[in-house]
Amino acid sequence: MDHARSLWAGAGTIEADREQEAAQARVAEAERAAAEQRAERRLRAVRAVAVGVVWLSAGLTLMFLPMLSISAGSDCGVEDTRFICTGGGQDTVVYIAVYTALVAALAGTWGAFSSRLLGRAVWGASLVALGIAWLVNLLIIH
Repeated sequence: MDHARSLWAGAGTIEADREQEAAQARVAEAERAAAEQRAERRLRAVRAVAVGVVWLSAGLTLMFLPMLSISAGSDCGVEDTRFICTGGGQDTVVYIAVYTALVAALAGTWGAFSSRLLGRAVWGASLVALGIAWLVNLLIIH
């Protein structure tokens, strides 16, 4: 009888071990899912900040750069030969700012929401394009 009892006692232990392993697997899966959710929330926050940076930069470029460029061209004299003093020069500085801001905002938004490396490169290129627009316009003004 003791022999039979010990067989059943061992079987109960194996059953308990299986239940414990299943519970540990469920806990591990829950921890993995929670970590993925945290990573997804963090990624959404980073993307929101990236889009905000692009749109803020594009907005500042669109608001201030044409105004700055045109006000710099308003003090031109009749004999002034600077590029900003010509009609084409004033059109150029305004169009550079407007078109660059619009394209950079759209491309930067796509780049921020893209999960590919190309998307990150496009996001960075949009910020660089805005910086170059400022540089070109400031060089034309002076």
